Amino acid sequence: MEAMAEVIASSTAVFTAEVYSDSRLPALGQWVRVKPVEGIEAYGIVSYVEMVPFDESRSAVALGRSPDELQRELPQVMELLRTMMRVQMVAHREGGGAVRQTLPPYPPRIHSPVLECPTETIRQIARPFDFLRVLLISAETPAFTDDLLVAVLSGLQRVHEGGDSQVIVEAGKALSRLLRDDTERLQSILRRVA
Repeated sequence: MEAMAEVIASSTAVFTAEVYSDSRLPALGQWVRVKPVEGIEAYGIVSYVEMVPFDESRSAVALGRSPDELQRELPQVMELLRTMMRVQMVAHREGGGAVRQTLPPYPPRIHSPVLECPTETIRQIARPFDFLRVLLISAETPAFTDDLLVAVLSGLQRVHEGGDSQVIVEAGKALSRLLRDDTERLQSILRRVA
């Protein structure tokens, strides 16, 4: 599997990566992994994606052209932009052992490659859904967190054969314990899972 991005800022909780220009855009809620550092492989969830100019002192401007016209007439314009993603780390594996739903002891190294998580790895990591607590307490705003949770739960449902709804039932139970008395918020999240 080829790398989709490269770490450009890092801590033990989150990292920022620049997406390679020929890679497809990462999706909100997508699971990714970082190659081992000190024998530790880190796993995380894409919590934010943005496209920004390379030169932050010069903002992008509207050009009034369709994407096809831009590609044909001004192909260099897209080369002046870069896609950044922020990843919330939720698990790690030491030395080929079992995956643990805790933050890694070391941040990923700068310039480490970021890869998509294989489906089977996501299935192994997801249960017992302890990572949901990390997502709930680490996000900037509750409304944004709810959309991230919807994206993550929808993704989990897709990676389980036949859209297995049991994984959503289990995740919903874990989420209900975390949200305690906020049943309206829980219902809002679960209603939007597709």
